[in-house]
Formats: sequence, C-alpha cells, structure tokens
Amino acid sequence: MTAKEFQDSITPRLEEKLIGLEVISEWRAFENMPYQYSPRVDIAVGPFSIAPGPNRTGEYNQLLRNNNIENFLRRIYDFHIENIGDEWLVEIQVPEFDFLIQKNQNARCFCAIEIENTSTKKHIKGSMINAASLGRIGIGIAYNDSVKRTFVRILNYLGFLRRVEKNTYDATNFLIITKEQIQDLLGGK
Repeated sequence: MTAKEFQDSITPRLEEKLIGLEVISEWRAFENMPYQYSPRVDIAVGPFSIAPGPNRTGEYNQLLRNNNIENFLRRIYDFHIENIGDEWLVEIQVPEFDFLIQKNQNARCFCAIEIENTSTKKHIKGSMINAASLGRIGIGIAYNDSVKRTFVRILNYLGFLRRVEKNTYDATNFLIITKEQIQDLLGGK
C-alpha cells in the first residue's frame, strides 16, 4: 500500500474514531488567501480556523475535555514517548501531556497530520513545522523505521539548537507515531 492509499484509508477511520469532528485529506491552511503561502497537510481534523480574527482556542480546549478525544491523544502521546526512546536524554524535551496539548493556542485546526514515507530530510522537517504550526496537536506518522529515526533526529536537532541558544523552532506539540501504531489506535488495518 502506498502512503497515499494509506492516507485515504485512515481518513474515514479517523472521522469514525473522533465522532463529530470533520476530517479532511489534503487540507490547505490559507486556501482563499492568494497572497499567502498555503501549506497543505496530509490530514487535518477540525474545527478549522480559516478566517482572520478570533481563533478556535475555546473550542479546542472543550474538545480536549472529551474523554474519547483525550484518551485517543494520550495513546498517541504514549506512543510518542516510546518512539523517542532514550533520545529525550540527549536534547528532546518531553513535556507533560497537559502542557503539550495547550502549547499552540493559535492553531488553524485541531490536529494536523503528516504521513511521511520516502521524502528528503528537508521535506520532513518542513512537514513537521507545518503540522506543529497549523495544528493544536501536530502528528507525524512514520511509514517506516527510517522516517521515524529522521523525525526523532530532527526533534533532537531542534532541542540542541534551543539548548545552545541558537534560533530554532518549538515543535513541542509534534508527536511521532508509526503506521502500525495509528492502525492499532484506529482498530485494524
């Protein structure tokens, strides 16, 4: 199965799992703003903050009080901790779950999900930044072990930059899971 076929297969399953939330494949953040660069994420979970002005922070906070959604995100967080392994001892700062889910207060969607398979490290870093910037929770699905290692190395590098007081990007709200882990969360293949 290609990464695109995988994306197409999990999009409706995410919508079933996250009852009442809109799930869009190939979502563009600034579609109606031709003067603005408009990143596209593989899968986005609403509600969506697509108009200038007030954001959806209150709605996102309310969603995080929903047991089904909170439990789903906690399992992703636990997988993330497992996937990082001992890397957190090096440079990656792993905040408590309750801090992480509050990190991006000006998100354009509730969750921004990127599925990575064979892209370059620069492309993967861009996907991570887009997911962390656009989503209250950014999620990277590693299609294979090589991509998982790349995700972890990039988070480690960003942590190193922060520690040595260089310009960096805060990807605290970006969680790494594998293709198998998301399939497990969604029940089946």
